[in-house]
Amino acid sequence: MKYAKSMIISIGIISLMTSCDFLNTGESTYYDKAETLYDPSKVSQLCTQVYSYLPNGLGGISGAMQDAATDDAVHIQTTALIQRFVNGTWSPNYTVDDVFSDYYKAIHDANFYLENCLNLTYDDWKNSDGFQDTYKSYLNYQYEVRFLRAFYYFELVKRYGNVPLVTTTLSKEEANSLKQSSAETVMKFVIDECSEVAKMLPDKPTMLPGANANMQRIGKGAALALKSRAALYMASPLFNTDHNVEKWKTAALAAYDVIAQAKTFGYALDSDYRNLFGATNNQSNEVILCRPEGKTTHFESANYPIGVKNGSGYTCPTENLVSAYEMKDGSSFDWDNPVMAANPYKDRDPRFRMTVVCNGMNWPSDVPVETFFGGKNAQPLLNATTTGYYLKKYLNNKVTFETGQTTNSFDHNWILFRYAEVLLNYAEAMAEAYGPDQITAECQMSAREAVNMVRARKNVNMPPFPVGMSKGNFLSRLRNERRVEFAFEGQRFWDLRRWKALDEMKDIYKVNITKKEDGTLIYVKEKLESYVISDKMYFYPLANSELYKNTNLIQNPGWNN
Repeated sequence: MKYAKSMIISIGIISLMTSCDFLNTGESTYYDKAETLYDPSKVSQLCTQVYSYLPNGLGGISGAMQDAATDDAVHIQTTALIQRFVNGTWSPNYTVDDVFSDYYKAIHDANFYLENCLNLTYDDWKNSDGFQDTYKSYLNYQYEVRFLRAFYYFELVKRYGNVPLVTTTLSKEEANSLKQSSAETVMKFVIDECSEVAKMLPDKPTMLPGANANMQRIGKGAALALKSRAALYMASPLFNTDHNVEKWKTAALAAYDVIAQAKTFGYALDSDYRNLFGATNNQSNEVILCRPEGKTTHFESANYPIGVKNGSGYTCPTENLVSAYEMKDGSSFDWDNPVMAANPYKDRDPRFRMTVVCNGMNWPSDVPVETFFGGKNAQPLLNATTTGYYLKKYLNNKVTFETGQTTNSFDHNWILFRYAEVLLNYAEAMAEAYGPDQITAECQMSAREAVNMVRARKNVNMPPFPVGMSKGNFLSRLRNERRVEFAFEGQRFWDLRRWKALDEMKDIYKVNITKKEDGTLIYVKEKLESYVISDKMYFYPLANSELYKNTNLIQNPGWNN
């Protein structure tokens, strides 16, 4: 961790005249501290700098989506860094997704802002045009920064468990002698901060000054959504080791706080699931907070099928995931059913074809994809899918790399929170605390009603979960619902950990498709590989470089050898 009190502040330049993504700018300018605090635009940039650490799952881990370290997908490159999660080479010397230092830099920037940028009056600016709006925004910055600091602490705890809790700027020596606080202490800090800042933030935030038009500022709903997520994690088996039902009740209340105010915040489920992953997804009423990447084509180039111009096919959904999509009538897909096995993509949950590219689908143009052996997008072509599938979610098929056609870039926005998550958080917590069909005086919606709202989305329209399900059956189906609803949104990796269910992802399956001479296709589910799974993987290892800098840090269990 690197901390420093300095009278000189480095601030990323925010250009209003270019299309560059302000979050990824590498340019910097330097200002004297007094000069910075005198100018409201420079203070705004200090706030924006704290936003700049928000994660972007489309960039992933060295270009790989985190789902490729679960049973939902594999990365086609066997040497990709993401493989360390599952091939036994992950260690304190060979870390993956090691954000420890980065998030403490973010926390340092937040602490610096909160120590130096509050209670400014800008007397010399009071008669300037637009000052009242500028000052109104400034008054909210401290609460936005507190939210962001809480968010970064949540990201640290879910990875590392016990971490140092720092709320002031420190010297390098002070930083390198810190001791860890318990995960529960830090999570309590996160939840308490969300509760406090929610009281001060606006119901409907405006856009972040100087940012792309699709970067929302933090509002009350985002703070309560983070509180819901943090409370759910603290109630889950990984953290709730004594199975305290009160923690599930707390998580249910936290989620219901968002649901009860959804209309005030302007939140609603989008009627079209596809709207959540296109160039204008930031405009959906379902999106609570997203992180813009700007106008790019790299996600399409990385994930278009092999055989498509410039396609690399990096992220390959597994048969494990595909089998999780129910039949349209709500029954489970079953490879042992000969009718289903003969035509496995017929009459499935509509979210399947909005998420995964399967054999015969027209993608990304009007030409059918061929993933049967020998097909134009299949093995034995170099780097063709090993699972029989390609990724569709978050890709924009208006991007083309074909010779003679113009390659246009489109906005990509990574969703950090959306309303469907709050509903499914609530459903899980209510079911764990009270059962599928119960309501309480404080929570006037059953777990079953909440999940059925998500399933009833207009262009999904899956049958509702019935009344009278057992708690075990309901929770099993709910976990599957989270899996298909949030596929490739960075949830599965963490859900398996908080449920202490990593064993579920040990065996990875593919579909093997052969085409007979008469054109008939034969589909067979086959095992692709088995992952190296152990209990130590529930938390990340602290890098040995961090342990060397700070000998007070204690390594997570299982990572010392």
